[in-house]
Amino acid sequence: MKKIINLSVALFLIIAVQSCSHDTSSFDTNYIPGIEIDTTGVSSFSVYQFDNLVVEPKLNNEGLAESQLDYEWKINLEPNDTMYQVLSKELNLNEQIAFKPTNPGYAHQLVFTVTDLESDLKYIMSWPVTVLNNIGEGIVVAETYDGITTDISHIMSEEVTTDYTGVSVKYQVYSKINGATIPGLTKQLKYYQIYGQNAVLGITDDMIYKIEPQDYTLAGINDELFYVAEASYKPEALGQVYQGSLFINDGRLTSTYFGASQKFGTPFNSEYSVSSIIAANPVSNPPVTINYYNDEIDKFVYQPSVTQFGDSNRYEIPENTTAAFNPGALTGMVNLAANAATNGDFRHLLKNEDTGEVGIYLFDGGESDYPNTIPPSPIAFYDLTSAPDIEQAQSFVFLDDQKILYYATSTKIYAVLFSGATAVIQERYSVSAGEEITILQVYQQADYPFRSSESYLPLNNKALMMATYNGSEGKVYLLPLINTGIGNIDTPNISTFSGFGKITALGTQL
Repeated sequence: MKKIINLSVALFLIIAVQSCSHDTSSFDTNYIPGIEIDTTGVSSFSVYQFDNLVVEPKLNNEGLAESQLDYEWKINLEPNDTMYQVLSKELNLNEQIAFKPTNPGYAHQLVFTVTDLESDLKYIMSWPVTVLNNIGEGIVVAETYDGITTDISHIMSEEVTTDYTGVSVKYQVYSKINGATIPGLTKQLKYYQIYGQNAVLGITDDMIYKIEPQDYTLAGINDELFYVAEASYKPEALGQVYQGSLFINDGRLTSTYFGASQKFGTPFNSEYSVSSIIAANPVSNPPVTINYYNDEIDKFVYQPSVTQFGDSNRYEIPENTTAAFNPGALTGMVNLAANAATNGDFRHLLKNEDTGEVGIYLFDGGESDYPNTIPPSPIAFYDLTSAPDIEQAQSFVFLDDQKILYYATSTKIYAVLFSGATAVIQERYSVSAGEEITILQVYQQADYPFRSSESYLPLNNKALMMATYNGSEGKVYLLPLINTGIGNIDTPNISTFSGFGKITALGTQL
């Protein structure tokens, strides 16, 4: 969406000629040419943040040569501020306005100065400028240009933005607003509504930070986001369940209901640490909310509830020698991916560090037998050790409403169909020569799955988001999925957004 303001204005000069008490009737009179601009009907401007403010003055120079005139456009850094930034030295103004949206009743001041270089007379006109919010629902892109810090860009398009047409990509939004990049490399972005206000949280290896998505100003880091400060910050993952916003920090899990809290609370107290990859059931009051493989004790662990009213203790899933696999006999495994299916089943993709064997391990969702909880039971196992290029795979993602796992090497995407007795693995996509896949995840709108399915966009949960890098430029791809249960990619309708640095994380926001 490009809001261009075209304007034909006229600058006026009021030259006050003051008389003195002396008789000047015999003095020679020299006429000084002036400049006129008709300002009728032009009293203020408004411009959308990150769009260009375009002003094309029509000057009456009264015979002055163009080479005799000097132009300057400038705007103050904050409403009511006396510090100004020069926007242009040309007659016509066509410059991006990146200031944060102005509050009601406030405005920046735009100043246009025309200087007659021969007489050194300055003709000055100023207007109030209101900056409007131009960042809404869409894809949030974390990127790096130096390999050590993060900037944030933003994508809006009809595929990812409700009631929107066209494409708007706003590059390096964060640094333009905050005057600096974010220390460290962002590894995850997650949208939350915190106490009724939209927020985007991000994590690096040693920091959790909060961004206000209306204007992309930094709204807090680490201790500022917690009622009780953590001893140290080693963020591992962000997540969401029904009435619970999840944060995993150095093996400890915190769940906070942001509908009633402005900051994170304290972590659960448990003898079991939490892995960075967990399966969390987002529905209301499931028998088991969280299930994961704990690679410190080589056991599957589950937590029935994350609320203060439920059982928030953690338990080991017991051995079962007659099931599809024995959950108590898996040693030396590492987590590659996990999720909770829409039917409540838990899926885990594990790899044996010693043998290289890779497999999908499926559990049911457990049962409630008040006051007890029946733990999740093993229901299926699929061996993927011989899957093509699985040893080079670096991204893994489950679809929650289909029995499909996607994995990506640096150049290819494969689909694993595990609805039958054995898994079927097929190649689905290959990137262009020179590009390498850095991220693969499912496109889901920011509040999925907490509203009715018919109110979501057509591609919600029906497309993959992919990021690539070719050594100098990062790209974001939106890959629509077709053929339910098969997981084909609708290649002719892929959307591509280019011009980024190396992308380290993708998220969505409202």
